Amino acid sequence: MVKLIGNLPIKLVREGRALSASLVDVSALGVLNPDRLRILQALSTPQYAAQLSRQLKMHPQTIYYHLRLLSQQGLIHLASVEEKGGSFAKKYAASAEALALPLTEWKPYAEAKTNVPAFFGPLIREGVLDAAMVLGSPEPHGAYRARGSEFAAIELAAFLARFAFVDYPLYYMDTQSVPVRGGNLVLVGGPKVNMLVHEANALLPIRFTPSFEIHSTLSGKHYGDDVGVVQTLESPFAQGKRILMVAGGSHHSTRVAVLALMKQKDWWDQDNLAHVVQGFDENGDGIVDAVDVLE
Repeated sequence: MVKLIGNLPIKLVREGRALSASLVDVSALGVLNPDRLRILQALSTPQYAAQLSRQLKMHPQTIYYHLRLLSQQGLIHLASVEEKGGSFAKKYAASAEALALPLTEWKPYAEAKTNVPAFFGPLIREGVLDAAMVLGSPEPHGAYRARGSEFAAIELAAFLARFAFVDYPLYYMDTQSVPVRGGNLVLVGGPKVNMLVHEANALLPIRFTPSFEIHSTLSGKHYGDDVGVVQTLESPFAQGKRILMVAGGSHHSTRVAVLALMKQKDWWDQDNLAHVVQGFDENGDGIVDAVDVLE
């Protein structure tokens, strides 16, 4: 039988035009010979069997036979019944404007959103985030036996969700990163807490020194550990993949980097990012709410 999502047809969309479509089992294909396909196409407009017989030049009994098989598979339905001369005439219609046969498992999909920042472009495919977020594990780990505490990842995830559907699981710990290293990545946290950032550090345009201060290979400048870094780059872990890195020497400076990504709308049309930012608490409530771009 035809399977419908929520008892409603799905939509096939192409170049701004759409058709309602029924999802069908493979078993339904067995009844779709050329004659029954012609009947289905004709029933895009509800019709009586006698009308079909005249239009398609088929014997009425042959039409009724085909209609019965199509009805059994749920490909057509009874649209109306009208009494004529003491008997009842049945009008039939196709169940949908098109048929769809799934060949594999369903995959995440969302309508592409407008005004997506350019730096997210390589990470978003057909409206879906095509990247994994990697955070530092909260357990002691890595060369520094550090614990990750980048709670600003919550704000970063909410920001991402403005522009793309986010599937589960969204995030992995750096100690669990093996399954996702070959894809696009969003790395959160500095090299002390995130082992993937530590691995990539030597290749970054803006790098962390052994004391977790910041050195920019672009400007030659050095900064303290109280600044955040936002940068995009080709992944050193997989050819043709991209990384968005939002990091700092501490969880406070990482949060500054997330805030900058959200507030600096002049960055949104940039394909590549490499910025150092510093945060300030302007209203004195203990939460950073303003950002200065140092480079």
